Amino acid sequence: MRKPHVWGGEPELFMASHVLKMPISVYMYDKDAGGLICIAEYGEEYGKDNPIRVLYHGFGHYDALQIPGLKGGKSRL
Repeated sequence: MRKPHVWGGEPELFMASHVLKMPISVYMYDKDAGGLICIAEYGEEYGKDNPIRVLYHGFGHYDALQIPGLKGGKSRL
């Protein structure tokens, strides 16, 4: 994942949560819900407070996510 033009997906998110010993929450925009929904959580055994948050755009593309107004809303990524 550190190499240019190399991407990771679900297996890498799963392993990253264990290597970092931190929870990772994956969100996606849902038109019907009118906002973001959590579609996956990794590393729940490390707690649920202040997870790393990423936004999934589809087709294997993820971005770091910061949710304004949320206590601890800054992603730890």
